[in-house]
Amino acid sequence: MTEKTKSEVSEQKLVGLLAQYEDPGSLISACNHARESGYKKIDAFSPFPVHGIDPALGIPRTILPFFVLIIGLTGCAVGLGMQFYANAADWSPLFPGYSFMISGKPFFSLPANIPVTFEVVILSSALATFLGMWALNRLPRLANPLHRISRFKRVTNDKFFLLIETKDPQFDRTETESQLSSWGASVVEEVKEDLTDQQLPSWLQLAGLMTALLLLIPPVLIFRAEGMTNRKPRLHVVPDMDWQDKYKTQTLSPNLGDEKHPKFLFVDGRAMQEPIPGTIARGDLDTDSEYFRGIKSGTDAFATVSSAGARTSLQDDTRQDDAANDKPAEPNSDTAATSEPDWVTQFPTNVEVNLELLERGQDRFNIYCSVCHGYAGNGDGLVNTRALALAAAGKAQWTAAKSLNDPEIIKNPVGRIFDTISYGRGTMGPYKDQIPVEDRWAIVAYVRAIQGTGIKPESTTKAEEDAVAE
Repeated sequence: MTEKTKSEVSEQKLVGLLAQYEDPGSLISACNHARESGYKKIDAFSPFPVHGIDPALGIPRTILPFFVLIIGLTGCAVGLGMQFYANAADWSPLFPGYSFMISGKPFFSLPANIPVTFEVVILSSALATFLGMWALNRLPRLANPLHRISRFKRVTNDKFFLLIETKDPQFDRTETESQLSSWGASVVEEVKEDLTDQQLPSWLQLAGLMTALLLLIPPVLIFRAEGMTNRKPRLHVVPDMDWQDKYKTQTLSPNLGDEKHPKFLFVDGRAMQEPIPGTIARGDLDTDSEYFRGIKSGTDAFATVSSAGARTSLQDDTRQDDAANDKPAEPNSDTAATSEPDWVTQFPTNVEVNLELLERGQDRFNIYCSVCHGYAGNGDGLVNTRALALAAAGKAQWTAAKSLNDPEIIKNPVGRIFDTISYGRGTMGPYKDQIPVEDRWAIVAYVRAIQGTGIKPESTTKAEEDAVAE
């Protein structure tokens, strides 16, 4: 007795009858006949879309849009509820929310929570569409009995097929085959399903088991790493350009060569270089010398910048000397080594001195200047008073702030006062980067105003009063 093959011993089950048609018209006509005869479990196959095939088969409208709508509305409610629970509800004893008052804002505001809600709706709707399509089409399927029929391979080329399943209540083996032939079918063939097709191959089962075991390794390693220390760098699976050669500010240039033959961006190995002397940033070419520097027109712009730079260096030296000698700097100590520029004595033409400018100047003066010079400019600001007290007790070194009502200060032209605010003088630091040009001129105008009030410090001598009167 010969041994039976696997195909002979495998149990086969009749799935339905497959009829082949030669053109789309014949297929649509057969579908109409099948629908009118009461068949429900039918399906058609063609190499290209055939217009009118859906109503011919009696395919109802899919419920997928309604399913997606329900899931989307559920996602909307979940998104809003999740944010409300996290930000405005703290009544749950197990997982309480965190109702934190921020600047008097409400704990929950609908407009502020719309972005997250929108994303949750989109995500849930997309997942519902994808998974719902699979479920309604009964996917995935391990095998399809139609693929066992060699004739069916031509469905992607030039043949058209109609399948009536045995699950249909109207199905009768003999009657259905006779009807398909009478509806113009050229061939009618049985479709049988091998029950072994529904079983996963042994190699696939083994591969799935191995994959599941391998997927357990990452969480085990993560759990192990959480409870231990390691001096080695962390695992960097996605580098995100963190380790690329790049030039960062205030750092050395990366070595693009090797240890024996180093190669840097610049000879000195730095990633940045100082600008060429005389370089002016785009938009900073301030040609109006009187307005931007307080110096009369005609002074060379680059010479003025160089003069300011030299003055800055000089005031640094002066500040160190003052700290060492513990005595105030002379009013014109910075002019000992360099001559004074030709300062403007009147406000520039584009600076209109009016009440609005004075009020702006008072506002800026109270912010930046009054802490040392005092609100009346007498050099009795809170910082200066406190520092002098500490200096008297030997706990600090401090150079007293000058009184703006001092006769020597009153003699200074407006351009020099503007320059002092911009670049500093003596132990006073520069405010050029903190105060805009228009606000510096407003402060100058306010300083001139308080100097004109005649309010003088208590230590003013009779000789100083005579000098002011002159």
